[in-house]
Amino acid sequence: MIRILSIFTFLCGVSDFCYSQVLSYRQDITKYRSDNWKSLIADPRTTLLAKDSLYLDYYKIKESNKVYCTVERITNLVEIEMPTYSGKIKSFRKYALLHFTWRGKPLVLTAYQNLQQLSSPLYKEYLFIPFKDKTTDKSTYGGGRYIDIKTGQIQADHLILDLNQVYNPWCAYSDGYNCPIPPTENFLPVALKAGEKKFRKSH
Repeated sequence: MIRILSIFTFLCGVSDFCYSQVLSYRQDITKYRSDNWKSLIADPRTTLLAKDSLYLDYYKIKESNKVYCTVERITNLVEIEMPTYSGKIKSFRKYALLHFTWRGKPLVLTAYQNLQQLSSPLYKEYLFIPFKDKTTDKSTYGGGRYIDIKTGQIQADHLILDLNQVYNPWCAYSDGYNCPIPPTENFLPVALKAGEKKFRKSH
């Protein structure tokens, strides 16, 4: 037991190193969320103000919300039309199936490529994952939530999906946006208590 404690103390530097690692990670997630908010309030279509960030709400950041995924690439890249809550249609194609376990239950999410963004150097590597789960319209936004990854995160058909990065579509905050409706294949039969909750200001 003494040896185990000594090793732990050495690795953590009397907890300072471990604490700094956790703090740094929390700061990264906080910045990620802040950047999303700043992009929203800078958009000319929004009526929201910077002070409305007071109405943002999130589940607690947890390391256990990072899930290990096996990635099944979809070889038949069929184009699909994904309706939005504004009535417009966006074009995507299925890129991969992400197989993972959440609180002991095996799950699958489909990751999509936005066909309009494939020619963009900034966004061509992004994969879009819209979903609903058992928190939807309860503690989280009724229209579902999103998470993004990049193709470069996939290594040897695996990736770490950080569900602390789950975010609301802009439709959760303000009207006037073309937010894709999550396909039924991405309806999860679990309560995924990670990432962003309902925006607490009505609109």
